[in-house]
Amino acid sequence: MDYLIRYLCKNIMKGGRRDMFIVDDQVRPGILVLINDADWELEGEDDYQLQSKDNILFVSTLHGG
Repeated sequence: MDYLIRYLCKNIMKGGRRDMFIVDDQVRPGILVLINDADWELEGEDDYQLQSKDNILFVSTLHGG
């Protein structure tokens, strides 16, 4: 997962978008990360080794007031 997150930040996200996703080189609190519909905390977070058929979902639980 660490590789995927670094790749997304470096190659996909433009402008200030990275700051909405990453803080202190970690996924920002308030962003739910699911690996095959399971919380990534149950899968080892950054240490999880991606498999070819994995489904990764990032869900922001943050909202403006």
